Amino acid sequence: MPPKLSKSAKQDLILTHLRATGTCHTLKDLEKTLPSIASINGMQVKEYIQALTDEGQLRVEKIGSGNWYWVFSSDEKHQRERQLARVMTEVEKTRKSCDDAEAGLAAERLGREQTDDDEGQRESLMARKAELQAAVDRVRSTEAQLTGGLNPLSNKGANQVQEEIAGFREEALQWTDNIYILEEYLRKLAGGDREMVDSVLRECYGDEYVDGGLSEL
Repeated sequence: MPPKLSKSAKQDLILTHLRATGTCHTLKDLEKTLPSIASINGMQVKEYIQALTDEGQLRVEKIGSGNWYWVFSSDEKHQRERQLARVMTEVEKTRKSCDDAEAGLAAERLGREQTDDDEGQRESLMARKAELQAAVDRVRSTEAQLTGGLNPLSNKGANQVQEEIAGFREEALQWTDNIYILEEYLRKLAGGDREMVDSVLRECYGDEYVDGGLSEL
């Protein structure tokens, strides 16, 4: 016995036959020819024709008092083109989703790298801040010594006091120059972020801070 055909296989036989005829058919004609073509009985013809029509594989048009059915090779081509267009649309959607996911992953990776860079920069700035603070402390110590040297109750002679003042002033200027050098280095580390630089300098200089840096001696 020949193998039993599936429903889809029988539908394919029907479509192949109708394509080969290249003409239109009434339901009555099909009920006569299709049973032997597709291995179905006459009672099933209408059911198969309706299924193919609902799926858009078989065209139907009412002419006069009855329906006429047909399927041409060009119809199959157009159907495949429509199917291909649908598939391409889905492929494009999937590709876009993939591209969006990759872009999101790249942005997240870049954000993590940027966070690591910011953390390293912050540690470097805090180290320089400590150096600046030490320099400011030394300048303040020098200023305190200058103030003590000018105490009118001191037993030191005037010449000695003047020499000490000159030495203290020279030392203070030297440390001030060092501080300015550290300030420039801090600005380079901050990459032009003025707010960050001002915040560090203000914290280091305290009452000695003026707009832009350390107040003049």
